[in-house]
Amino acid sequence: MSVPVPVTTGDGPLARLLGIVSSRYLLSIGAQAFVSGFHFALNLALLRLVTPYDYGLFAFAFVLAISAAAINNALVATPLTVYTPVIEDPAERRSQEGMFASANLLLITVLVLAGALWAYASGYADDTGLGATLFVAAYTARQYSRNVSYARLRPLVVAASDIVYAGTGTLLIATLHFAAPDFTIGRVLAALALACLLAMAAERALLNRSDARARARRFGSLAGYGRIWRESAAWALVGALTTMFLGQAHSFIVTTAVGPGAFAPLAAGFVLFGPVRVALTTWQNMVKPELAVDLAAGHIESVRAQLRRTVRLMILAVAALGIALWLGWSWVHAFLYASRYADQPMGLIVAMWCLVTIAGASYAAPSAALQSLKRFRELAVASIWGSLVSGVLVALALWRYGPESTLLGILAAETFLALWLARSLRLALADREASADDDGRARAPTFTTRR
Repeated sequence: MSVPVPVTTGDGPLARLLGIVSSRYLLSIGAQAFVSGFHFALNLALLRLVTPYDYGLFAFAFVLAISAAAINNALVATPLTVYTPVIEDPAERRSQEGMFASANLLLITVLVLAGALWAYASGYADDTGLGATLFVAAYTARQYSRNVSYARLRPLVVAASDIVYAGTGTLLIATLHFAAPDFTIGRVLAALALACLLAMAAERALLNRSDARARARRFGSLAGYGRIWRESAAWALVGALTTMFLGQAHSFIVTTAVGPGAFAPLAAGFVLFGPVRVALTTWQNMVKPELAVDLAAGHIESVRAQLRRTVRLMILAVAALGIALWLGWSWVHAFLYASRYADQPMGLIVAMWCLVTIAGASYAAPSAALQSLKRFRELAVASIWGSLVSGVLVALALWRYGPESTLLGILAAETFLALWLARSLRLALADREASADDDGRARAPTFTTRR
């Protein structure tokens, strides 16, 4: 029998370091490491292999996929991870999981039909339109699949599926490149869609093996979804759409007004920080069910302390990345941008993306906590105002100065949202703490003295 040996005790530097290394935040980073590295390498390769116009198409397809995944997150994935982990009755839990599975299937069907109509109406009824449609649908479906495992508190299953996605995606695209060096962006997107499907199949098999209850999953009636729609999903959808526009207003406005070629330099600058933003989203998806359980148990102060530590760690990590890029900028520019983007202010674009990512990192934890508290209305109101700030400033910057200046509007909106959510979380936790104290006093026994 093995006996655990304590490595250290107390609150010294070594103990704090070990706490960071074993934290759920680092686990979420590890779960996404292969995917982030794969996407990063793929973007680097495409920056050098394809024209700015084609890269703009590829980057905008990813924007559409992330937007669709945000809708799925609002309507299906977040309610799944927030509502189901706290259900103790196995039959009731399976019934609710079946309801979310049906909602997810309905959403994916709508996305495929919408993508087909878009491709036909916009003149992309070719392999580009088909590849983009398949990728958006598969990427969104995998968003739900990942959250099924998170709701079961099985983050290592997600990590394994990430390895499958990155590995199969690498093999498929490498095969595509060597078989036909002049491959199209549509075929790249189709290969990514197939990798998503293979990863989902692996995730389902691993989840069935690690959790016997998962084998009983099936589609269910949508009759109970009305309550969730009224209680949280409607506001969550508004929040998801406005938050996506808040952070991607430059993508939609620049691509629509000027074209994919003008959007390409902005997307190329974002490549360096893309893995960080994906890691932040992954951490949110993993931690929401755990936060929901902790908050339901009344562990308010421990949640508050965890969120503070996480915010500090996230900001420091992004700042360290920015400093590293600044120190090695001459090499980075020569390797990534000199051949096709030499006439663009890439140094300014990358610096702006660093500041935008720091702002986004500062509100990732408050956003996850507010979702776990089911404060979707507060999140939606904040993102509505933030999207207005973003849309107006991005449009004005594009009209007055040019595409690269639109990132100033994104930075202003992200900073606005960070400040709003920090205040909202402070008030929400205070309300929950006060409610818990009131419930404790109400349940406390009272004694009377006989005379």
